[in-house]
Amino acid sequence: MPHLVMGFATNLGEIPLKIFTRSLRNIYSPDECELVLITNRYESYFGDVAKLGVRFSPTYNNYTTKTRSISKAINRLAIHSTRTLKGSLGKLAPEIFDSYRAFIENWHHPHFVRWFAYERFLSLNRHYDQVLLADVKDVVFQSPFFSEEQQLCLCDQAIKYGETFWDTKWYREAYGEKALKGLLGRSPFCIGTMMGPHREILSIVRELCDEFSERPFNRVEQAVFNHLIFSNQIKTPYTVLQNVTGPIVTLASDEIAERYTTDRGIIRRRSDGSAAAVVHMYDRFHPMLEEVTQRLLS
Repeated sequence: MPHLVMGFATNLGEIPLKIFTRSLRNIYSPDECELVLITNRYESYFGDVAKLGVRFSPTYNNYTTKTRSISKAINRLAIHSTRTLKGSLGKLAPEIFDSYRAFIENWHHPHFVRWFAYERFLSLNRHYDQVLLADVKDVVFQSPFFSEEQQLCLCDQAIKYGETFWDTKWYREAYGEKALKGLLGRSPFCIGTMMGPHREILSIVRELCDEFSERPFNRVEQAVFNHLIFSNQIKTPYTVLQNVTGPIVTLASDEIAERYTTDRGIIRRRSDGSAAAVVHMYDRFHPMLEEVTQRLLS
């Protein structure tokens, strides 16, 4: 069975999408690994990208940074009303309640929407062996990364709550200072990359969709993901891929990025010169971004 790499690609520019697709095809052929990008509109360069063996799957989501406040208000009203009435709707108008997740996918922020799109695709397409779900905007592939691991693989970030700004802020705002204190010194996981057998990936995706459906607003998905992990609410068995030394590297801080150098567009560990198989968040570091872009797009 082939492997699968899948990402959500709304509101993206041409350069990061081409880096994502071209770098993957330098490693795996279409027969070895299918590549599915979920997007909401056709772009003129999709024809060239499709030649690399890319399959585009649709979503109706049209949320952008320019989405107006009135649209967000109507969005929340529709979603909250449907969720609040789920008991009655489930009995009296099940067809309407069955549309609840479609409301979320169509109108919510892409960070949440992507999981509903992933669930729909993975539920209907089960002929894959290993699956990687990855951010498209800031992931580059450098060498083979799929393994024979039969568990879900989650990626540690090698940063700590209480020291890292964004993860600490997001968790505090979502769950409060008291809950945050229980995690100080622990390393958050990255929701932007996860890998494993199809069955296990579909399982974790469904768990996330259930949580986002029940509580759809006022929290960042990364905080929700880690809350589920650290409160032992994730039922899908998983193993942890260590950052820096593992196959998927997340450049989650300046200190981590300093452990790497870029050699002719290849991101390598300074310690031994080895190339990281998958690099996430490389675009935060401009010299690295420029060299990767030049290698893959020039």
